[in-house]
Amino acid sequence: MIHHLVITAVGSDRPGICNRLTKLVTQSGCNIIDSRMALFGKEFTLIMLISGDMNAITKTETLLPSMSSEHDLMVIMKRTAPHQATHYTYKIEASVKSDDRLGLTDAFTQFFSEQNISISELSAQTLNPETAPSINEVSQFVITMSGFSDMDFQPQSLTNNFDSWCKTLSVKGSIDIMANTN
Repeated sequence: MIHHLVITAVGSDRPGICNRLTKLVTQSGCNIIDSRMALFGKEFTLIMLISGDMNAITKTETLLPSMSSEHDLMVIMKRTAPHQATHYTYKIEASVKSDDRLGLTDAFTQFFSEQNISISELSAQTLNPETAPSINEVSQFVITMSGFSDMDFQPQSLTNNFDSWCKTLSVKGSIDIMANTN
């Protein structure tokens, strides 16, 4: 029987740290099903879904704590079920750009929640003038979100609600709504 484990690791960024984690997983006999890596400040972050038989998963769970201690990583592991294809009526993708200000990520996750849209991906980033110069030298905010809804609604109504939400927040945004044809 195949088992699944989600691993999240955070630690100071340095060359080879991602390789050390993936090598441990692979040498334990597990397969990496999905993974994401990013830098936040000076911290390396990794999340991955792995699969393997009971012995391979247990070996990974046993070896990771000592490896994480040796490399000053914070590691969290959780057993999980295999990924299931999402059944949905609509897939929704939204993006927003504006001058940065407090509460924008909260506002758009609230919008998705109130519209009964399950968020499947979210990327929010503040770009300061040094990394992304703008005319007014103000930090810029960019968020992209994807989600699914199994609700039956009128796409134009959701588009209108989103446009109104953006207008209320004085931001520029776009939303795409795709019906599931399966």
